[in-house]
Amino acid sequence: MKQAHLAGRTRGLRPSQLRQLERLSHRRHPQNAGSDLLTLERLAELTSELKQSLHLLIDARGVCRLLWVGPLGESSRLDDQLPGGLRRRQRWRLVSSLPGTQGVDLKPEGREAVIALDVAPSTWLRLQAAATRSGTRPAALWRADAAAAIGWRCDAIAALSALCADETTPSAAEPAGVKDPGDHPGSQEERVLLLTLIGADPAINERELAELEGLTRSAGACPVAVCRQRLGQINPQTLWGTGKLQEAAVDVRRHGASLVITDRELTPVQARNLERLLDCPVMDRSELILDIFAQRATSAAGRLQVELAQLRYRLPRLTGRGLSLSRQGGGVGTRGPGETQLEKDRRAISRRIEHLSRELRQLGAHRARLRQQRSTLPRVALVGYTNAGKSSLLNALCDRGQGRVVEAKNRLFATLDPTTRRLCLPQSGAAPKELLITDTVGFIRELPEPLMQAFMATLEETREADQLLLVVDLADPDWQGQLTAVHSILNGLHCQQPRQVIANQIDRCDASALEVIRTVEPEALYLSATQGTGLKGLRSWLEQTFWETSPEQKCPFSSDQTSARVHG
Repeated sequence: MKQAHLAGRTRGLRPSQLRQLERLSHRRHPQNAGSDLLTLERLAELTSELKQSLHLLIDARGVCRLLWVGPLGESSRLDDQLPGGLRRRQRWRLVSSLPGTQGVDLKPEGREAVIALDVAPSTWLRLQAAATRSGTRPAALWRADAAAAIGWRCDAIAALSALCADETTPSAAEPAGVKDPGDHPGSQEERVLLLTLIGADPAINERELAELEGLTRSAGACPVAVCRQRLGQINPQTLWGTGKLQEAAVDVRRHGASLVITDRELTPVQARNLERLLDCPVMDRSELILDIFAQRATSAAGRLQVELAQLRYRLPRLTGRGLSLSRQGGGVGTRGPGETQLEKDRRAISRRIEHLSRELRQLGAHRARLRQQRSTLPRVALVGYTNAGKSSLLNALCDRGQGRVVEAKNRLFATLDPTTRRLCLPQSGAAPKELLITDTVGFIRELPEPLMQAFMATLEETREADQLLLVVDLADPDWQGQLTAVHSILNGLHCQQPRQVIANQIDRCDASALEVIRTVEPEALYLSATQGTGLKGLRSWLEQTFWETSPEQKCPFSSDQTSARVHG
């Protein structure tokens, strides 16, 4: 039965060389620790003859399961080359014979250090193929170590014969420093590494990083490490430099991360290049926001809009196996590679996008009819940055019992579907005055374009309102940047309605924030949606805005018209 698998740069080798490699891979090694010296001596001779590095992957019984020819940096995960039954986690030993003259560096660097971490061997023996004048070969024994910059710690440097005979390696030792997601108590959460580009302002960098961490936690993942690079000359192929990406790839293995999230939107080519260099799935900020929306969507309209946004985002990023899944025609003029499976998938997604676009137009028409039916009442839209307290304010203004309360949580994008409530303003000796308040989806910086297009039917609630209440969370250190971002998005949506800034969370903010907003927005209203402070003043302001106008202006929502509509 064939025990070892020969892979790598085997093309071009003579049959005699292949037979030598096969015989070498069938030799046994000591169990649990150590290596067979004669086997490694022959391995070094073949390395010098082929002028290529050779790597042995040995299991706990001392059986070689894989002999790889060529640099590890040109391969994918080594355990992907093993048969399916051998890919399960076990105690591996890795042996690498390196070509070159005396003095070759035995330190693992670059992609070979990353690929070796994927295997998580208990030891990694690296030896120099060229012998010294005394006839010995230098070797170094390495172990995975999360505290080391390259992910590996050198335990010993000595002659090959001394390290092969070293039986002091404890057989029960675990691979140090390489973390597996299943080893952590919170393994149900996906572990994520954040890859960011930072500018010259440390305060802005920290705020943007905090927002990315908040988005990651809102998606149900756990950020375990951050890899930063100063924004300078951008590499158009990857955005990040090669050295920084190698450092990030090591950090992925050291912290047991299964996903990398970037703070920049990636083109399809950049995403593929990053995944190839990191050997790990990569998600950009736009895809992360789409994933959060997909988790939050509960209504049929919300799921429709999220699916459309995801398909528009993924269509140019679709990958496939190309001609390997193509079909051959059977008639004259139809022979050839035919249509690839990738082309079929793209056409199917395009048809689905057209179908969802029609349904979205119908949704927009339905919402327009609902707005037409409500045209007799004043309409107010709550807009603002995500997690600014819009849903809490709606609940505080229109509290009608637990059955009508809108979900309000301290997380980003807790509300997706617009919710409209009727606000009654009691009048002494007359019918109450009523208006409609709509809670809309929160905004965020650099909102993905597919999301803006898909949620246009929902954002129409903002464009058709009579008054916009722009809610600002003063307790957030970056409230000024959020206010600027919301104004910019509203201008992009061509919202011409009057805007009234609502300064929320006055019970939790600093006094300096109150001083600044008095200068920036002198007409702002101050309240606390959770404590109820300032709600009476907001109701009075709404009543004055819609029903108490100057004599020369004709109010469309006069008391007589509202009373007639209520009693009629």
